[in-house]
Amino acid sequence: MHRMKVVLVASASALFLVIVAWGCAPRASGPQTIRIEVTDRGFVPAEVKVRAGAPVTLLVTRKTDATCAKEFTIPDLGVRQALPLDQQVEIDLAPHAHGDLHYVCGMDMVSGTIKVQ
Repeated sequence: MHRMKVVLVASASALFLVIVAWGCAPRASGPQTIRIEVTDRGFVPAEVKVRAGAPVTLLVTRKTDATCAKEFTIPDLGVRQALPLDQQVEIDLAPHAHGDLHYVCGMDMVSGTIKVQ
């Protein structure tokens, strides 16, 4: 009887560990597509979240000529891309480290953040 309890407790513990490990496993690292627009209010959305280690494509479209945001830059990654009016621009990234990446216009006046999680 005592041996059966030990086996039962051990089995339950093993099952618990499997469930916890499965829940902590990295999520699928498929490509991510994020749309960002430049409007009168600046970059919309001004904050986006992406998974670390998964490729990211930013689709950036400038919808206004009323701001200085005619370029999209991510200084930490050396990204600098012109934003023609009403044309979608693709910017491919592969952020590996967790943390914040800041994106700004060419004049560093309009900004946003990519939260890498």
